[in-house]
Amino acid sequence: MQSTLVRLAITHSELFAGWPDDPVAQLIDAADLATIEPGQCVHRSGDEARFLYLLVSGSMHLTRAAASDRPFIYGIHLPGDFHGLGPILAQTPHINTSICKDRTTLVLIPAEVLRKQVAANGRLSFPLFAALERRHLRATNLYLTASVNSTRSRVAELLKTFGSSKPRGKESPEVHLSQDEIATMLGTRRQVINRALREMADEGAIHVRYGRIVVDDLQKLEQIAQGGAP
Repeated sequence: MQSTLVRLAITHSELFAGWPDDPVAQLIDAADLATIEPGQCVHRSGDEARFLYLLVSGSMHLTRAAASDRPFIYGIHLPGDFHGLGPILAQTPHINTSICKDRTTLVLIPAEVLRKQVAANGRLSFPLFAALERRHLRATNLYLTASVNSTRSRVAELLKTFGSSKPRGKESPEVHLSQDEIATMLGTRRQVINRALREMADEGAIHVRYGRIVVDDLQKLEQIAQGGAP
């Protein structure tokens, strides 16, 4: 089962689309599988980037220390996402602390193995940089809305972005963020987030559970994100 999960995660990752069979097989042979319990830290800011992480299940929250010493949550990875590619290619330490909020299964690809593959064949870097560019564009679009959109629209955009990564077998996408965490990410108060979520729930776009939000209608959520009226 372990080898099957490793193989599926690597062969289905956007990072290795178009890679020849031989270098993919070498990654599979070198990779390992790890199960991380809720609340466990995968790495801290300043740690050496030793692995590329592929998320098979669960979620990984990215935080950085703010001026108030309160951790600032600025991202979350869900099944199918990758983590650590930038520091590996740049050979720099991690700039964030990564904590798994749920029981999370990760595929670990040794950084040195990945760098050797790219050094041996520069064309292998194309899908890696393309994936980083797509992530950059998603992040830019998300935070660009902060200057022009209402809080309600920004909350919807955040939920839509994370909700679009629906794990297989789930009827409705779930976003494992608390209202406090969403408020921190968007730079507002919990009461404001609570009001926006109640409105979206009344419209049938979502429903709120403890510590997570279930997306019932992505199309409605898209309309709200674009500024649709309640």
